[in-house]
Amino acid sequence: MENLIKKNTRNTSQFTVAIDQINNSKALLSHVLYKEMLAFVLESTNPLQNIIVSKPTLNRIHILKNAFLNDILLLNSSIEKLGQDELQLSVEVYKNTNNNKDIICTASFSLQLEKA
Repeated sequence: MENLIKKNTRNTSQFTVAIDQINNSKALLSHVLYKEMLAFVLESTNPLQNIIVSKPTLNRIHILKNAFLNDILLLNSSIEKLGQDELQLSVEVYKNTNNNKDIICTASFSLQLEKA
């Protein structure tokens, strides 16, 4: 099952911070960041929907920095833990600045799997 999950989970995506996603300081709103991460997790696990029996649950989120208007944010996921009945994905949101990975946020999501 691990090979099936690794092969079928999309692990990269990106979005650009838009005007309707910022506050008065031109910083990305935290609920928008959460929604983007959740949509990414749903999209990346969509090929596995026949064995996933729950919606993603946020385990933890750690916002390290603000992102601002017109920033291009990259999302990356990796399998944190794979058990008999649970998949945990780690999500990292970052921007590339001068070829450096500037991490904005990290989070962990859990999805319940159909018991084998």
